[in-house]
Amino acid sequence: MKALGIAFSARKKGNCFNCIKYVLAKLEKHRFQTEIVNIYDLQVKSCNNCDYECFSKELRGKEEKCPINDDVAKIYSKMKKADVIVLAVPTYGGKPASLYCAFTERTQGIFGTYEEFKNSVLNKIIALIVIGNVPAGGDLAYHTVISDYKDCKSPVSAILLQSAEYGKGSIHGNLLEDETVKDRLDNLVTLILKDWRKKQ
Repeated sequence: MKALGIAFSARKKGNCFNCIKYVLAKLEKHRFQTEIVNIYDLQVKSCNNCDYECFSKELRGKEEKCPINDDVAKIYSKMKKADVIVLAVPTYGGKPASLYCAFTERTQGIFGTYEEFKNSVLNKIIALIVIGNVPAGGDLAYHTVISDYKDCKSPVSAILLQSAEYGKGSIHGNLLEDETVKDRLDNLVTLILKDWRKKQ
């Protein structure tokens, strides 16, 4: 059993990283092998400077490889091998982080078809942690991120953590100092484990 956590923050160790680490530590107690992918340490490029190589079969009648050379394919490879995937996505300016958006838009260039993506990634148990305050559009970002996983074969468990709700500031990375935040993350772990048992 393997659980993979991915933190999509531009900061090395803030709320996203800390929340992922907390959730994975709880899953380790249930015999999951865990791994954290910190996007901060990797290179994720958006779709750019290409000739639609991902649609080359339809356009030019032959398979062509995505010309962008970064770590996106490596991350998706890890997702394919995991049983549980936990994503932590911060919001900037009321929108999901651009690192997250760049990562998701590259799906077409990594997988030959949407069906392949659905069968190899969306058939996992996926949990989402979105960090952002409602006045800054955090709620909209929360629903935007969830909609990316509407075709999951398992139900998607997701929470929106708002720093202001707990008297914290997002930039301080101190959400886990609040016991209520820990309780909500514990509940997320419970939902993950419940979905895992259903799949067995």
